[in-house]
Amino acid sequence: MGYENCVFPKDSMFLVTGGAGFIGSNLCEAILRMGHRVRCLDDLSTGKQENVDLFIESSNYEFVKGDVKELQVCMDACRGVDFVLHQAAW
Repeated sequence: MGYENCVFPKDSMFLVTGGAGFIGSNLCEAILRMGHRVRCLDDLSTGKQENVDLFIESSNYEFVKGDVKELQVCMDACRGVDFVLHQAAW
């Protein structure tokens, strides 16, 4: 079963922590291809801006530079989100 077979409610909003990393950026791309919205949260300590630069023009994509160790950053990033895909790690 490929990810293309997963069904989510229309206009779902996904938060991808660590979204500028290799795995996170690929998740962002897949979610956008499925027609959903993505908010990427990354502090760019190991992730790379160039991994997500190709999504910047998409109206369904939002980048938040921040650290998942900060509660308020996480609270703000989760606002309006339906699903969290947690990839941020050291």
